[in-house]
Amino acid sequence: MRAKLTVATAMGVGLALSLSACGGSSGGGGKSSSATGSSKSSGGGSTAGAGLPSSAYTKAAYSSVKQGGTLTGEVSQLPTNYNNYQANGLLGDTQTIQNPITPAGGGFNFNADGTYKINPDYLTSAKVVASSPTKIEVKMNPKGVWSDGKPITYMDEVNNWKALNGTNAKFEAATTSGWDQIASVTKGATNYDYTVTFKTAYSDWVGYIYPVLPSVASDTPTHFNTTYASKQYPTNGPFVISKIDASAQVITETPNPRWWGRKPKLDKIVWRVIDQSSIGQSFVNKELDVVDTQANADVIKQASGRSDSTLEKSGGLSWTQLTTNDSKPPFNDVNVRKAVAFGIDRTTFAKVVQKGLTVPPQTQGNGILMPGQKGYEDNFGAAYPYSTSKAEALLKQSGYTKGSDGYFAKNGQTLSFAILVPSGTPTNAQRAQLIQTFLQKIGIKVTLNTVPTAKYFSDYIQTGNYQASSFTWQGGLLPVSSSEPIYYPANGGSNYSKITGPNQGKLWAKALSDLNPTSRLADIDAIDKDLTSYVAIIPLATTPLIWGVKKGVVNYGPTQFETIDWTQVGYSS
Repeated sequence: MRAKLTVATAMGVGLALSLSACGGSSGGGGKSSSATGSSKSSGGGSTAGAGLPSSAYTKAAYSSVKQGGTLTGEVSQLPTNYNNYQANGLLGDTQTIQNPITPAGGGFNFNADGTYKINPDYLTSAKVVASSPTKIEVKMNPKGVWSDGKPITYMDEVNNWKALNGTNAKFEAATTSGWDQIASVTKGATNYDYTVTFKTAYSDWVGYIYPVLPSVASDTPTHFNTTYASKQYPTNGPFVISKIDASAQVITETPNPRWWGRKPKLDKIVWRVIDQSSIGQSFVNKELDVVDTQANADVIKQASGRSDSTLEKSGGLSWTQLTTNDSKPPFNDVNVRKAVAFGIDRTTFAKVVQKGLTVPPQTQGNGILMPGQKGYEDNFGAAYPYSTSKAEALLKQSGYTKGSDGYFAKNGQTLSFAILVPSGTPTNAQRAQLIQTFLQKIGIKVTLNTVPTAKYFSDYIQTGNYQASSFTWQGGLLPVSSSEPIYYPANGGSNYSKITGPNQGKLWAKALSDLNPTSRLADIDAIDKDLTSYVAIIPLATTPLIWGVKKGVVNYGPTQFETIDWTQVGYSS
């Protein structure tokens, strides 16, 4: 099941919420720096833990990639709105389709470990000239033009900011995060120079200082909301959408004739809509050159049977966790939350849910960063190693006693809770059943409460009408601004645990105002250790990216953070 993105950054990569354990990421996008190394498999400089790299693809120098050829990939549906920043358009599939035609890095190249640098095709400089409030002087590459021939100027940034900052409710924005922190955008000496001033110190400024949409898609509510519901707005990447065949459910992309950078190697990119139950067989039938297996063991097994292909595997961005409603019993007692944390064997949990994925199982031990991301620490694993004795000791501290039936109780009430499970999602049910089995061993009675999937979030999770549930979050390139809503404030729309720690406000404020990349990692670590101390949520396991890739395809494959350079994607010569 592909995730529908619910919180996005300017690069379209932020937090995603999903009901299944399947991966929802399409593995990088946009424009990255040229690869000039050898043609070895695995293209990352960072390890995502358990032996998986953060990027996994066959690298080849631009000069060694064959000119020409077609690359065919799959999506599960056509865009519901080609404006991926409009409330109805924020789909992972839309992002996949747009990766070759828009700069997914927002004017920057992201590396395998999540660090970044200027993308010279779009920016010549972006200088921090004041820290508090943060002020960025931006100089665009004056050669840049939209695919309709109009130059990319400061007015595109101005119109993007006005459409996405939330001040005009007529713009139905999927998210205002980041854009609502900008105080002004002022023109510089030319139409390609401008200054972005934020309201306060803002460390995630990198996501919001380059326009993500042309003015023709952001200057009026009508243009923003409906004009591009069934057609692509003008873009500024090395490829353009040249044909949308709605009846055949196929999108074709060809080189952008107005592209000012180096010439793309591929002649054509094709995205075919294929039912997710058929993607493995479609790959085996050679209808596809690449397939994201969605970390599905059956699809992986099918893809492995294609003789002229290989499986490429990297760390992922999706991570499963147990969220508890801490505003109500029994989870308003921190000792109960800690006991549950000690009582879940997370290593065994990962082995079970990742069985058949052909990769070492991997737990998630951080509430903000992903394994492979710079600064990641397994704080949760260090604090709560599996221990039934420690779990039971904590329950006794809170006045619970173990009865002859094997369950703890207090004041005549058995210690129990229900895990909410959306119907028709076997991976969610599997996770709940595993947790049920683990916690029975320490004397906590767990039941499963299955509810209609359509009402799962709206009627239960978002309203706090539940005790516990396990769903999937997705990490992002700008982890501070995208993760904060999960944990702070207590009444925040994405804080489903319904509480926060007394130190959270000042810790997030410090991280958001810290413009130094090194010290900001220390800030993030301090936040995560605080989250761990009161068990805000219980991180469980990460979902790897596993793709089937036709032999000969180079410079394209699964990546956690690295942006793909679509000018050099192609076939080895």
